[in-house]
Amino acid sequence: MPALVLPFVILLVALTGCAAQPENPTTPDELEKLLGQPPSGAYYQNGKLLLQYGTGREAIQLGASWPMDDQKPDQHHYHTAVIDLLTEPPPAPEALQHHWQRVTLFDEPRWENLVNTVLEKQVPENRETGTLVTIQGHDFALQRDQSGKLHVYRLENKPAGLQITHSTGEDSLSAQANAYLREKLAKEGKPPGPVLFVLGDDELGGAFALFDFNHNQSVFITQSSSPLQIDQKLGFSLRLVDALTLRSHILTALRNPFSVTGRLVWVTANTGAVMVPRAMGTAGETPPPVANRPAMNLEQWERHLDQLVGKDTYRGSMKPLIDGEAFFVSMIQAIQEARESIDIQLYIFDSDDYALRIADLLRKRSREIKVRVLIDYLGSIAAGQVSAQSAYYSHRKPPFSIANYLRQDSDIEVRSLDNPWLTSDHTKLIVVDHGKAYIGGMNIGREYRYEWHDMMVEVEGPIVGRLQKDFDKRWAYASMGGDFAYALASMKRESFTGPAERDDFIDIRPLYTRTGSAQILRAQLAAIRKANSYIYIEQPYVSEDEIISELIGARKRGVDVRIILPTHNDSGFMDSANLVAAKAFINNGVRVYGYPGMTHVKAAIYDGWACVGSANFDKLSLRINQETDLATSDPRFVGKLRQDLFEADFARSTEWKEAQPVNWTDYLSEFIADQL
Repeated sequence: MPALVLPFVILLVALTGCAAQPENPTTPDELEKLLGQPPSGAYYQNGKLLLQYGTGREAIQLGASWPMDDQKPDQHHYHTAVIDLLTEPPPAPEALQHHWQRVTLFDEPRWENLVNTVLEKQVPENRETGTLVTIQGHDFALQRDQSGKLHVYRLENKPAGLQITHSTGEDSLSAQANAYLREKLAKEGKPPGPVLFVLGDDELGGAFALFDFNHNQSVFITQSSSPLQIDQKLGFSLRLVDALTLRSHILTALRNPFSVTGRLVWVTANTGAVMVPRAMGTAGETPPPVANRPAMNLEQWERHLDQLVGKDTYRGSMKPLIDGEAFFVSMIQAIQEARESIDIQLYIFDSDDYALRIADLLRKRSREIKVRVLIDYLGSIAAGQVSAQSAYYSHRKPPFSIANYLRQDSDIEVRSLDNPWLTSDHTKLIVVDHGKAYIGGMNIGREYRYEWHDMMVEVEGPIVGRLQKDFDKRWAYASMGGDFAYALASMKRESFTGPAERDDFIDIRPLYTRTGSAQILRAQLAAIRKANSYIYIEQPYVSEDEIISELIGARKRGVDVRIILPTHNDSGFMDSANLVAAKAFINNGVRVYGYPGMTHVKAAIYDGWACVGSANFDKLSLRINQETDLATSDPRFVGKLRQDLFEADFARSTEWKEAQPVNWTDYLSEFIADQL
């Protein structure tokens, strides 16, 4: 079975990484200590910064660079950059003197004064509300008390009663700081040359803030992430072996004999089903014009779904939370206000600095209310071993096990879902007090908060009772009772808190990928075949040949089919799969948009029927893994999703008029991706 080759490839790579590394003339610890001190000199040239420590032959040269944004000189530009040892010979002293600008150095107290001045302007007059600001990759809540004094809290540590009603992003704060600093230096009679603040040494390591007034830009600069140590790599390798042998194929088989056997049969059948690629349209054929036809009859469509996937529908509200700020601010507020329980199910609970802050909040709340965390074992341990790419990487050493960290000094109950036959539970679900839930594509980690484009949906009403029962069944499945505990949990009644009806409640249909039942795949294939007017899809990974073929077929019927894909993917295999799919789409008239960066959104609208949740358009999500989506035909939610997500993302993306170059390695990667 091709999918089972993957863990051994991962293990080989992990063990290979344990080999001795070339000796670095400056260790990460030495570099971090160095960056916590003021440099002896600093020079700047069009997006390049050079720092000198020491003099003469003993001098150490460090460098950082970032792209320049000269196309919009009137607009302020904010960047992040990483500083490290120069990889090329430093400029000669004569070149520094004639072609580089000398940078004015300011110390940390002056930086704090600048930050405080800018923050004072962000606080609302209403003493009961607060403002969210992001500084150096961290969230803070600002509030002014009755006496007018400014209070600054970490967002996760703010008072539970403080509601965030305003927000100011790092770009906006930097623009304000840039304008204020330029004006202040002008009053002091100082030339508007580049200025560098030495921020000292904190959890981010040594950090700097540079202001380039001539190019109207500011840059936050910090040390690169430290590579994993040999003991960490070896520990990861051992945990990987444990995850794929003892835990997933011995202990899990003892607890869950029926489901593990059924899953093997299901994985085998579906692996065979995707081994032979499907035709993806015919290149060279001119696609017909988009037909101006009315959308499909949604009442008839819902009745068809009743026959196709079952009649389970629930009342409730759905609110899209697009991007990390919207979701995490809402989730943190819900966690702080929870009175009885918090249940969290994730594919990845990362161990980076942001995830640990959320973990600390949960540990604190667990001493007051019931907190349960259910994580996919393989997904979480693998994510914890990926080196951070963010300039805001924390030099706080991550814990060896996020599960153990959550349990430490807390009353959190933590269980892990194991991975028989390399399958996973990919659902992301949070339920608070049996009355509010969040479901969608986001795990807990820095990239989901700050770096990726993603979406969760906030739901309330009777639908939460169904989602709570889904969690309870998976929680029971991960217990020592295994299959038997799962069966007992399945027989319990659904329960939720809150009103049974409300003005904003709509009909919501839960859809699943489960062993033996690919509801999400069946429903979306049927929607593609019945769509008459338009199909909008946004996905990070598109490799399911049957979906691709049917979308091309819909376009040939005259349907307006549009797909949004990331331009920068976190998976090389899936990036190649996307390129192959995009080529087939473009050659057959489907409009493809490249989102600027990584979009992790999983959403689609078919003629007014929307489907959102955790499922990607790949074999694992649509056929193998455990997934949860929510679907509705209600025009209030569908209209908001179309406007706030799709119309906005079409506008900020670039349409690919021609297919990107695809070579034989992409086709090979696409074939492998079909098995993942």
